[in-house]
Amino acid sequence: MYIQRIALIISVIITSVVNAQDLGFAQKLYSNHEQYKVNGLESRRIKHNEVLINNDRVKAENPDFYSVQTVGRSIEGRQIQMISFGKGSTDVLLWSQMHGNESTATRALFDLLNYFSLNQQSNEVSRILSELSIHVIPMLNPDGAEQFQRENALGIDLNRDALRLVSPEAQLLKRIRDSLNADYGFNLHDQSRYYNVSQTSKQASISFLATAYNYEKEMNEKRRDAAQLIGYLHQINELYIPGHTGRYNDDFEPRAFGDNIQLWGTRLILIETGGFLGDREKSAGRKLNYVLIGSALESIASNSFESVSESVYWNIPENDRNLFDLKVEGVTVEYNGVHYTLDLGINLEEAEATDKIGYSLSANVVDRGDLSTYFGYTTVDGSSSVLVVPKVYTKKIRSEKQFLELLSEGFGFSTKKNNGRFSFPYIEEKNPSHETAYRKGTFLLQSNGVISTAVLNGKIIQLIDN
Repeated sequence: MYIQRIALIISVIITSVVNAQDLGFAQKLYSNHEQYKVNGLESRRIKHNEVLINNDRVKAENPDFYSVQTVGRSIEGRQIQMISFGKGSTDVLLWSQMHGNESTATRALFDLLNYFSLNQQSNEVSRILSELSIHVIPMLNPDGAEQFQRENALGIDLNRDALRLVSPEAQLLKRIRDSLNADYGFNLHDQSRYYNVSQTSKQASISFLATAYNYEKEMNEKRRDAAQLIGYLHQINELYIPGHTGRYNDDFEPRAFGDNIQLWGTRLILIETGGFLGDREKSAGRKLNYVLIGSALESIASNSFESVSESVYWNIPENDRNLFDLKVEGVTVEYNGVHYTLDLGINLEEAEATDKIGYSLSANVVDRGDLSTYFGYTTVDGSSSVLVVPKVYTKKIRSEKQFLELLSEGFGFSTKKNNGRFSFPYIEEKNPSHETAYRKGTFLLQSNGVISTAVLNGKIIQLIDN
């Protein structure tokens, strides 16, 4: 028993040392991201022209390092370009914005290209360049990106077009994969901010999948490599977002590119970027993608991921989709003279706008009842409160003090579209109903006859100190 304990301790020490060495490059990338981050890509709503401009910049700044070529065109005729670099025998294909409204990895890829070009002589980058040939398609679905929508101009989800290959964008991806006979493929996506780590309140900020290649979900050598590489990346996540990594269910989807690319012989790594508290633009996700993708390339070049047990991958908890932007627990709602206890789940839906960030947020109560298995980015305890439908204010609000006083008096809606800085959600009804309040995500919570909390378009305003 003593010898076994000593052996176990030595094994733990060796594993710790290996992990510390393996994660050194990740730590370097994490600490230097701000230095290499490309300006002008702060918004998720990047357009095709911005990608072309950055492709031109990449090529102009490093004409002997990067090759940029147009490899196809979209339904509406937009160029789809690929950036290639490195001289190694292992081919790695990375593509982003297969779904036009999923741009986090696109932005991170340009940051990483910036880092590689400025650090060609470093040990890690030199090894990557000598061992790998890397091919990057930063925007596969430019028509979808232009409208900030998931599908292409035909309304096709490209990730369900791997069999029929109806769309030119899907045909292009298949042709590139086949021509390279890529050893590794990185399918880079954004997932809904409402995914959580199974049975916890934690956002699934990054999720992974080593896709299955058949209904039996068998593990061959290449899928096992993908799982081990993801296990390595999960260790990095545990450094920076502990407990916020999810794993997708690996049921085989015969129409999906990820599943088929694994079937065609490429080790497929799916990375999905989810939600971050207080960060709808996913700046933190952009940074993590920069770290994860760069670290993955270094690990492939050095074969370091091969020392990671496959079990690390399988021990990543699965995703759920049980998050709301705001959850109100146990509030009392009066309906036709009867009182009911409900939980409310509220989400903030994005709509196109002309302001700086390019969208506005509209709150909506999307679920009610027993939501005990759900969680919120923010949770309000309404167990001692009654939901009050706000009254309508018809005049101009002139100060923040008056605004707060009106809330305390039970006002929360306005008949004026432009009240300026101190505005209530606009409605046309003179006597709003519960359904109006739910639809607008706007109501008041009253405790012991006093209004304690206002929820205006999903935003919480505490009127009484707890």
